[in-house]
Amino acid sequence: MHRLVLVLSHVLFIIAVAKSQNFDGADVILSNDVEGDGLPPLDPTSTSTPSPASSTTTEGLAEIGMFDPLPYPVIESYSQSKTVRVGDMVEFECRASDTADHLPNWPKHDMSLNLEYENDKTRDLTSPEHNWLADYSKSTKSRPSHPKGRIDITEVAEIYMYKEYVEKSDEGWYRCRACIYEDTEIQACDANHAKFYLKVLKPINSADDPVQGGREDYATTSTSPQDFGLLVNVDNPRSSCQVFGDPHVITFDGMIYNLPGTSCDYVMGLDVAGGSWFIYGRMRPCGNIAEGVCLEAVTIYAHGDAIELQRGWIVNHQGKKVETAELLAPITVGEFGVEFKGSTLIVSLLLGQEISYGRRLQDWLRIYWDGLTTVTIEAPQTAQTQGLCGDNNQDPMNDFDVWGTFNNDVLVLAESMKVDRDWECADGQHPLTMEQMKGLCGNKKFKKAGDKCAKIFEANELRNCVYDKQPYIDACIYDQCKGLNLKNDLYPWMVIPKVDKVLVPGCNAAEAYAMKCAMQTWDNDGNVIAALDMTDWEIGTSLCPVKSTKKLNIPKLGCPQTFM
Repeated sequence: MHRLVLVLSHVLFIIAVAKSQNFDGADVILSNDVEGDGLPPLDPTSTSTPSPASSTTTEGLAEIGMFDPLPYPVIESYSQSKTVRVGDMVEFECRASDTADHLPNWPKHDMSLNLEYENDKTRDLTSPEHNWLADYSKSTKSRPSHPKGRIDITEVAEIYMYKEYVEKSDEGWYRCRACIYEDTEIQACDANHAKFYLKVLKPINSADDPVQGGREDYATTSTSPQDFGLLVNVDNPRSSCQVFGDPHVITFDGMIYNLPGTSCDYVMGLDVAGGSWFIYGRMRPCGNIAEGVCLEAVTIYAHGDAIELQRGWIVNHQGKKVETAELLAPITVGEFGVEFKGSTLIVSLLLGQEISYGRRLQDWLRIYWDGLTTVTIEAPQTAQTQGLCGDNNQDPMNDFDVWGTFNNDVLVLAESMKVDRDWECADGQHPLTMEQMKGLCGNKKFKKAGDKCAKIFEANELRNCVYDKQPYIDACIYDQCKGLNLKNDLYPWMVIPKVDKVLVPGCNAAEAYAMKCAMQTWDNDGNVIAALDMTDWEIGTSLCPVKSTKKLNIPKLGCPQTFM
């Protein structure tokens, strides 16, 4: 019954990523030339070196001991994304190095290290207009190298930039950039994707500041915020991604697509910058008139721990099963907070926090699981991610990019995100379009599905929600037509007769929409958009199963716990 050994999940994931990139121990450092400067990435497996006379400048990885007149710098470390408020101080640090063989008569190459504002590369951060301050240091060491007569020259550069009073205009993407120059001509630049995001929220005003006197008075006192005893926990803004039904995906940045999946595990999201967490989902067959897959389980790995969320709201932690559907209060399972509300299992993990002007600003990772096929993942807006959920950079147009490389093919994305430990997963196929589904479904059944889905989303609770309903209505029609026909014959006594009538396929999309409406969100200024009460949204539809029906039937689709 133990289909997953959680303690190995991290190792298996790294192996899968390495295999998907065809690297043999090489650093995974890719670039898709986001600068538009015509500098293509150097193939890490290539043994060729650029010629000094070449008219084409290339990027690549530094290599030691090569006969190479064009060394390539490497960004060794850089700051992570941050969330601050207008008026706060912020600081960023970068460190780069370069080592290469030189002959004594070769022209001298100098390495420079800069912090660039990616949203506008013409911006001079240290100008009086933008008022960033910078400390820069560089050291050079040399030593004899083989073959005889050459010299190893190592350059290390560090830059520390800070701004004492952050403005809203400072928000955006920043990048540490190291380049090699001969005189004033650029020879090569790093191939690292050393980017991080600065999120700037609105300033705290005195009316709602828990510290008496407001931010201005507080800033002039030497008393620490802890001394007031009035610290208020404030969630930093989060982005949300949803995977539901056969499977439909809405990324962190709002890209909408149908996953060309197969029966396999897929990376849904991971922390690219810090590697502090990753989430993958197990897809298993579903569909009646056409083959498809639906989410069967979700595994979360973070802080050296892992849990699996199974059908029927079961939490698997280190081989021990926790039935959460009857929880009356939140509990802690390993590193994770777990609670059950209505018919949703919620898992929370605090990623980090900092104190600012009487507030404890917290970054949370949250996962909402309906126990069947729907998951919503919330991650900090400043997190750099990769997976089916995209890169979380507020731009949906590059959500299909794979490990920093440009891509616009959803099938390539899906294949790249597989966690296929034994190379047993079948190849995915492009998903059916709505027109193809209509052809398979037939005009009469397709119209009936459309009418049913329209009625579902006319329920008062769903009608009052502000988010765009059309993507969810389309997904509802797609699933209702296709028929999820979930596998429910694991044991003879567990079969749900006419499962698609008991657990209506189109209601998976409605579940995802209700889940979205029940979560607080943020606008671009950091203002909280209040959540709606979606406790009994199913009742208003008259078509979707109520919570008691779901609690009775959904556990039957999972592995029976008495046989674990």
